[in-house]
Amino acid sequence: MKKYIVSGILCLVGMTLNAQKIKFDFNENSQTDERVSPAAREKMEQYAIEIREIVIREKLAMETEISKVDEDLSQGNISDSLAGNLKADIAIRFSERINSGIEDLKFDLDELIKQQVQYSIMNTDIEKLKEEQNSKVEQWQYKPQNYISGYLSYGMIHLGDGKNQKLNDHLGFSSGIDFGFLYHRQFKKTSPFVFLTGAYLSWRTLRFDDNYFVTRNLDGQVDLHQYEHHLDKSKLRATYIMIPLGIKYSTAGLKTKNDEIYRDPGKGIGFTANVYGGFRISTNHIVKGNDIDYRDKKTNYELNNFAYGGQFTLSIYNWNFFVRQEFSPYFNKGNFDDRKMLQFGLNLGF
Repeated sequence: MKKYIVSGILCLVGMTLNAQKIKFDFNENSQTDERVSPAAREKMEQYAIEIREIVIREKLAMETEISKVDEDLSQGNISDSLAGNLKADIAIRFSERINSGIEDLKFDLDELIKQQVQYSIMNTDIEKLKEEQNSKVEQWQYKPQNYISGYLSYGMIHLGDGKNQKLNDHLGFSSGIDFGFLYHRQFKKTSPFVFLTGAYLSWRTLRFDDNYFVTRNLDGQVDLHQYEHHLDKSKLRATYIMIPLGIKYSTAGLKTKNDEIYRDPGKGIGFTANVYGGFRISTNHIVKGNDIDYRDKKTNYELNNFAYGGQFTLSIYNWNFFVRQEFSPYFNKGNFDDRKMLQFGLNLGF
């Protein structure tokens, strides 16, 4: 499962940083490219035909020799290893003959390039190029943002101190990763405001230091206990599905093109405020060390089934810094204490 998640994240990052479109239009007629010199095209085609003739001739000769080796092998005149070596020698020898034959053609690429450059200079219609460029400029029209993008974030998790001293003392570096999709809708083409919503998976991982790990007793109480040996890993991970709702304000100024006034909220500095909420779909308790190694996905460690909070994001061009405060307790009431998650980090998408 992890490799699919990582692959998806990498794809989303690639799409976010370098979006491209590939279009196949079967209604367009396939025509000969008039930008290529007829003389250059003729020489290239002739060169390709001559190469093909060399390859076919040598390949037929090679297959004849290989057939003789196969015949000797079937009659028991030579061993399998010798037959393999003979075939390899034949392949190398005929490969060299093909390369030598192509070199003997003495294809003059430099002369071909000179002919193509001369043809391009003599046959380029400057006025037509200007008309095409002006047509593209005249056809340009800004449309308010209305799209779906990938969303990826990484942040450090902080749980404030509470009554449970064990959790205060032995909670280690904790972090969260979010991965999903966001919908962006600019109110109008001159508006600095963008509506945001979407859906994403949120992985929250608490780590524990000093060989402590989470336990649950028969009464359903969750606590921390110290293992008698060294622990390499001690994690409690929860996965939530989250739905955000927010508004982004962009400081990008108004621009004018073709007498059209517009604002691109993806430029400059932006401020986003949003709320979010969701529910827990899985828990994974990971403990690994001396004489212990297990993953427990079934035990209820009393993590809150529902999570909700608010987030503020500062966007500086392609860099997005966020602070997220959860309003719901991290654990259910009666377990540990009523502490809430604070998270801050970087994201792509907001």
